[in-house]
Amino acid sequence: MAEKLVYQPPKWEKELKKELQLFRQSKGKDITLSNLQKILKEEEEFPSMRNYGELYANLQLKYRILAGSSYLRDNSNVQVIQYTYLSGMASIFAYLFCVADPHSKRDNTEQINMILDFAYGLLQFFAVRGILPQCLADMDHPYVQLLLGNFEKAVELLASVNSAYDEATPQTILMSDMEVSAIRAVADKDEKELVHLLTQRVKKYRKQPVGYSTFVDAYSIAYIKLMQQHGMNCSLDIIEIPTMFFDEVICKIDPAEVSLPFYEDAVEQLKKTGIEWH
Repeated sequence: MAEKLVYQPPKWEKELKKELQLFRQSKGKDITLSNLQKILKEEEEFPSMRNYGELYANLQLKYRILAGSSYLRDNSNVQVIQYTYLSGMASIFAYLFCVADPHSKRDNTEQINMILDFAYGLLQFFAVRGILPQCLADMDHPYVQLLLGNFEKAVELLASVNSAYDEATPQTILMSDMEVSAIRAVADKDEKELVHLLTQRVKKYRKQPVGYSTFVDAYSIAYIKLMQQHGMNCSLDIIEIPTMFFDEVICKIDPAEVSLPFYEDAVEQLKKTGIEWH
């Protein structure tokens, strides 16, 4: 018997009530958006002090929060798609800048966050675009190869991932057993197993207390899109997976119009490290 998920978790209304209360207290301004704008203003005033790795690591979280809060307040707000895209792109940029500067000082928590944010950023980017930037094609990362459709290569790379951080190998990719199993399920074209794994993941994050909820599940969206691209059937009808992400008319990004702050300069800086963003 197929596992069932209620469309909307009971705490959704509590989260909405909390969000609307904060929105009213800030006189109709999104606090996260205001903080983001403040950061960008400071970066514009002091460009010589700009650290792109740190900046985009900060922005990716801001955009992720904006995607969630915007969707929570209005389930039809298509700007959610742009925020998800920008969060994913910022995560990827942050990772590329940090890898290009291996001697930059980062504590264990920052290193772990960078690795995990990059992985989720790949899924966010794919959830919107349905493709990955070509500059990542040669990267030996299971998610990169999975989302490029190189399933066998993705499975091979799972041998090099860890489930826990080790200071001795700070660059090692981190994945939970469930994440590893999901990649194997796609490679095996096991639709039933993947739906089961996604369902278990949803059940797990829905147990998080109010204030730590998932509103836009880019992880599941990316997997569903990937399966559909390869002729497999996979779907979950839940509020955290907005149907707008599967509408080709709505879920469409023009990179010329929607891009990261300081994008042109960042691309030039990446080029100096040998990375051609495209």
